[in-house]
Amino acid sequence: MFGPLFLLWTIGIVITYFIAQNIANAPYDRTLADHLRLLRHEAEQQHIAQGVQLPPSARTILAGDQEYPTHWSIQDANGTWLAGSRDIPLPPDWSYDTDHVHFRNAHAGGRSVRIAYLWGGKDLSGQAFLAVVSETNELRATLQQEILTGMLTPQLIVLPLAALLAGLGMTHGLEPLSIMQERLRERTPNDLSPINDDLAPAEIMPLIAAMNELLARLAASTETQRRFVSNAAHQLKTPLAGIRTQAELALRAPGPEGLDASLHQLIRGSERATRLVNQLLALARAEQPERAGAGSVELNELARSQTLEWVPAAMRKGLDLGFDPAPEPVAVHGNALMLAELLGNLIDNALLYTPAPGQVSVRVGCVDAAPYIEVEDSGPGISKENRERVFDRFFRVLGSDADGSGLGLSIVKEIADQHGARIEFLAPQRGAAQPGTRLRVLFPNAEEDEAYDDEAGAAA
Repeated sequence: MFGPLFLLWTIGIVITYFIAQNIANAPYDRTLADHLRLLRHEAEQQHIAQGVQLPPSARTILAGDQEYPTHWSIQDANGTWLAGSRDIPLPPDWSYDTDHVHFRNAHAGGRSVRIAYLWGGKDLSGQAFLAVVSETNELRATLQQEILTGMLTPQLIVLPLAALLAGLGMTHGLEPLSIMQERLRERTPNDLSPINDDLAPAEIMPLIAAMNELLARLAASTETQRRFVSNAAHQLKTPLAGIRTQAELALRAPGPEGLDASLHQLIRGSERATRLVNQLLALARAEQPERAGAGSVELNELARSQTLEWVPAAMRKGLDLGFDPAPEPVAVHGNALMLAELLGNLIDNALLYTPAPGQVSVRVGCVDAAPYIEVEDSGPGISKENRERVFDRFFRVLGSDADGSGLGLSIVKEIADQHGARIEFLAPQRGAAQPGTRLRVLFPNAEEDEAYDDEAGAAA
């Protein structure tokens, strides 16, 4: 702050100098103009060709201070001297403005003088003349110096005080920031708790609020990573232990038959481990709060492509996988990759728990202008008491011999929540008496989706 203060002080000195100069010139210029008019008046009462004799009163007024007298001169239209002092320099470009007083600075006798001249006077014979008066600038300079001293002295006192107060104010104002800085340095890398803003100045409260929001997002991301690592470590124990056991059995197998059985078990175990890892990664992606890559997604095209991808798996299991599109294009606002993951897990879950021969149907439609995707299977169904728990991680319905991980519907729930959609259990279209599960993901309509995006943006 000292640099700008010094610059402003320098500019103030320059401005003060010109102000003092104008203030000092004003009263002396008025006096000089009065002397000029007095001279013209006296000259108009005489014949200037015969010389000009001023009365004692006029001489007394023009004499003024004996040390700094006022000199005068009378000249004709050609600038020829007629009376008075010959030392007053004539303005080189003086004008013939009648009754208009002009001022200029010049040098005479080695001294700086102030000159005033007035054209338009006429003597008794009608001859026009130019009246000129001058005085030295010493008195003006003295007054100007006194004005500058009176105006700059307070500034010279106030400026250091202002700098001192600014330094004290900045030191006192930044002390809470120094305390916060020390507190942040003392934090452990795992401490993502909000920053305490009790001592913070009001000017940086928005900054602290933004930093706390960032810390909250980092804490959520860290918790997601920690949960993923914990889930992966816990769930991979079983398939990895199984693979190791089968490898040990293969080493001890007495013949080719036992070796082949162990190798087949190794393949199945590696497939289960691969599927589990893929689902854990999908769950980690679904847990991210950002809707990166969001745009318009056409559900008919999305459902058709996903259904075709799962046809080979359905054929291997002896199931009939069908697709029933909506008659008109159905678009939602969302992330195409995440929505494909959602539908893929619904189809995978239906194929996994539906015994052969069975049917799995994928449908797209709208109800009350709200788009939906639903998957219906002819499996054993889900009881009402388990319909809420099936979305919990690693939960599996008791009595099921399907080789699942319990993560499929958890991924579906996470992605649905990301898009503001809700999941509904409906009665099978084949009839309420028939077994099976019909699970619908109902997306918000255009107005609800816009409101959800605004609400999610405000929360972020």
